Amino acid sequence: MQICYNRQQEKPAVSDPKKGFYMRNAIDIDIQIDPSCAEPKVIIRAERMTPEIDNIVHAIESATNNAYPIVTAYSGDTMVLLSQREIIRVYLENRKLIAWTDRGGFVARGTLAEMEAVLDRSRFLRISRSELINLYRVSSFDFSLSGTIQVLFDDGSVSWVARRYVRAIQKTLGLV
Repeated sequence: MQICYNRQQEKPAVSDPKKGFYMRNAIDIDIQIDPSCAEPKVIIRAERMTPEIDNIVHAIESATNNAYPIVTAYSGDTMVLLSQREIIRVYLENRKLIAWTDRGGFVARGTLAEMEAVLDRSRFLRISRSELINLYRVSSFDFSLSGTIQVLFDDGSVSWVARRYVRAIQKTLGLV
């Protein structure tokens, strides 16, 4: 069973009290209630990325991510606030905790275990003793090499699942 709500798109701006008030350039919103859907999913279809779409994404994140705080990291002496959505992976390098994003790497404070406790468990997954990955930023998993898994991210970077974690990854992906 599906229940659909639909709001009309592109109504002209009218401020006449007899006719009501409509916003120009309104967004077409389609809500589908599906009992078989365990978690909500938002799909935005647009011709191109715009500041308005970016604002919508941030508004949805703000409304839903209250349990998952932003991550504080540093670039030199500058503090940077990272949304969990933008973090591709978190890993240890030369005893420093690095939060890797499309903007590059930022040094985070604390341990990998402390970071794992803060990050959304449905989004982030440990692939080795020294690395967590954002499943939503993974392009593909390559199982062709025996005993290990190559992880390709949407920014083109690559990582490897430690042999010790292969079974857990397969289970998470529903392969076992």
